[in-house]
Amino acid sequence: MKFARFFILLLIVFLAACGATAVSTPIPDAVSPIQITRMNADTAVGTSRLVFGLFDGPNPVADAQSVALSVVPAGETNAAPVWQGPAENFSDYEVPYWVAYPHLPSAGFWGITAEVMLADGRTVTSQFAIEAKAESSAVDVGDLAPLSQNRTLATEPDINKLSSGSNPDPAFYQLTVADAVASGKPTVVGFITPGLCETRWCAPVLNSVATVRDAVGDAANFIHIEVYEDFQALTYVPEMAEWGLVTEPYVFVLDEAGRITASLAGPVSPRELTQALDEVLP
Repeated sequence: MKFARFFILLLIVFLAACGATAVSTPIPDAVSPIQITRMNADTAVGTSRLVFGLFDGPNPVADAQSVALSVVPAGETNAAPVWQGPAENFSDYEVPYWVAYPHLPSAGFWGITAEVMLADGRTVTSQFAIEAKAESSAVDVGDLAPLSQNRTLATEPDINKLSSGSNPDPAFYQLTVADAVASGKPTVVGFITPGLCETRWCAPVLNSVATVRDAVGDAANFIHIEVYEDFQALTYVPEMAEWGLVTEPYVFVLDEAGRITASLAGPVSPRELTQALDEVLP
């Protein structure tokens, strides 16, 4: 079914809880039993990480065999695709998700057709729309990371002020970003609010970071920066602005020189983070 027919339904991109997650309006169920839910925001012109989940009603579809995407200018029914490619499934996460890296040549709304091969071999089609900004406000791959002087247990001994989680791990609060970069080792920096996230797909991100840290050991630094400075007023820590972040969660991978090599907004599974970190480990 054609984008022109449904574009008015797709034009609005909702921002979900956690101030972070964009949800694409799905095509009505008459078109496909599969709905597409976008799980990250802040898409910009160029090549961006697009994260989405497959749902059958409220239930995640965990066993789809493949997803192929085709991108056209939204509303241009007969336009040739500006990008086509597969998405990769990350099922090692509480809510299974898919990742693709479409290239979007200009700002505006883009229509995406997803061809989904289900576990039984049937192929169904779902459509959704995303908006590409002229540029992202966040620091990006290739940038040098800000040398943040984030709070640590040395500057804030009350660990419950450093994390909204119920049982914070002290290992995440030993280093500033400036300290980590000076160490000459790769670094993972996660802007995450584990206790105040309100969606199923952002809450487990810190668990993924902890899983990878346990596997990697001392080969890399791992830092958690709590998104909120005040858990009552929900005011952001200054590092959010320093890194240009207006949504969360975000996980960044830095090489030994402090240059950003991966920027992962939204859900991040242990396998996806391991793939990104392997690129910079000795």
